[in-house]
Amino acid sequence: MNVLHDSMRLLTAPLALGMAIASLTINHAHAQVWPQKPIRVIIGYAAAGTPDIAIRVLSPNLSSSLGQPVIIENRPGAGASTAMEVAARAPADGYTLAVGTLGSLLLSKALFPKAEFDPITSFDPISTFAKVSFVVVSHSSLPARNLKEFVALAKAQPGKLNYGSSTPGSPPHILAEMFKSQAGVDIVGVTFKGSADAASAFLAGTVQMMVDALPTVGPLISANKAIPLLVSSTERRKELPEVPTALEAGMPDYQVDSWLGLVAPAGTPDAVLRRLNNEINRAMASREVADGIVKIGLDPTSSTIEQFRAIVKTDWPKFQAVVKASHADSK
Repeated sequence: MNVLHDSMRLLTAPLALGMAIASLTINHAHAQVWPQKPIRVIIGYAAAGTPDIAIRVLSPNLSSSLGQPVIIENRPGAGASTAMEVAARAPADGYTLAVGTLGSLLLSKALFPKAEFDPITSFDPISTFAKVSFVVVSHSSLPARNLKEFVALAKAQPGKLNYGSSTPGSPPHILAEMFKSQAGVDIVGVTFKGSADAASAFLAGTVQMMVDALPTVGPLISANKAIPLLVSSTERRKELPEVPTALEAGMPDYQVDSWLGLVAPAGTPDAVLRRLNNEINRAMASREVADGIVKIGLDPTSSTIEQFRAIVKTDWPKFQAVVKASHADSK
């Protein structure tokens, strides 16, 4: 039996080695020929919102380096879960990617648990490319000029003030609900198709409070229509040096740093993922792309595939708990 076993092992070893070499060759060949057609990037938010603006800063550089058009496809709805479902079902061939954010990957699934994707198993992470800080603002027509005054005003008028946000499950929506819960105020939520629509309603005075990224609320502040109350980041923003952080403002549990990255359907060839990761990291190291990200009020960043995967795995249970604590999942 031992002789037979050894003989079989000697016969099968070259076959196994040959299969391994063939697999590596095929994988390498796939990387050599990919891409041969346009690459679609699905985003779960409307045009002119922060994630949309950010990916459009990055995509021309990727298109140039990959030698194929990178086409942005906006599919807003259901807190971006609809877009993520479409992306998860797409062929894992490197020709369909998705903008994965704290909102689209995690918050939307926490808010809509029946959504047909899993943040961990449905996607292969590629790389982050930006970090986002959020700002809580109130309308300048209100008498409040800081967080303490705004909270006092809201408590004196329960149910009388409105906040505006983009779609249910989006970071602005969840963060507004978190604010209500932690500040102990009753403010009525009004959701819109996107951040741009919410900002328009804010300008018109239909809503008196917003929580959104700096690219959205920055112009409102510059136009003296919005009073910044706090920033969600752990440090003050250089664009708003006088605005306190959540910790400084007495809301330590409101510290949130969001991220934006690209993901692919699970099972995408590793060689393709590595090529995309390299191209994103190279793009983010360029002055043109980094300055473009900074110009819209975000922080440029990059990561390895493994680092991005670790971020998602760490943040997923954390923000499941955040959504549950905000009671937004019951709305």
